[in-house]
Amino acid sequence: MKIDDRVEQLVRDALHWAVKRQPVEFDEAVKAFSDESLRQPAVELLVAISAFVSADICGGKPSPEQIRELATEVAEAETWSTTTAPEVETFLSAILNGRPLSGVLPVGSAVVLAFVVAASLLSSRPKSEGQWWFNYLDKVEAAIEAAG
Repeated sequence: MKIDDRVEQLVRDALHWAVKRQPVEFDEAVKAFSDESLRQPAVELLVAISAFVSADICGGKPSPEQIRELATEVAEAETWSTTTAPEVETFLSAILNGRPLSGVLPVGSAVVLAFVVAASLLSSRPKSEGQWWFNYLDKVEAAIEAAG
């Protein structure tokens, strides 16, 4: 997957506010994706990030039980958002099983979930001392681009 530089920067900006759990700033950053030409590639990137990090956390493709556990952890960690464990589970199950989000979630919910889930997974994964979520994101994006 080739990552568009412009979309990547907007995604990183919104992820920043989601990681910091700042709902006002996050909502403002997400407004940048009201246009389909930005929203679609942003969601595709976030889906790829969430799928990669989920597999990294679980040591391979997560089982339905692992997806349920991740969903609960994300919902509990992200109480600042309106995200629920069943929504996160639906989101993760769809992306990890190659199903389109349009068939299981409304567009607005899918966009918010894509950011909240990716931010939560990126920030919750243990990192080496001095490493931050965005350092891990650099590695994830490099792997995504290398995979094609």
